[in-house]
Amino acid sequence: MLTDFLAASFRRSVVVELGLDRYPELHEDYFRHYRRVVWLAQHPTPALEAAVADAAAVLRLPLERVDVGEGGLESELERLVTG
Repeated sequence: MLTDFLAASFRRSVVVELGLDRYPELHEDYFRHYRRVVWLAQHPTPALEAAVADAAAVLRLPLERVDVGEGGLESELERLVTG
């Protein structure tokens, strides 16, 4: 699952940190059981869409986009504040 933040930082947070840039043969060990990339899109932009597409390509997996926005967060915070 990718959030907007993880999508934007995928190369650094996943590829570099897991060593896939240096040891691409580890890809199968890490992602063998993954079936798809799910993007929980909060604020989709063309740049994020490109980053997510890149992440899915790196993982060699199909991409599924779920638009979640922040509406649920906003209404829940309002409910808690107004109690």
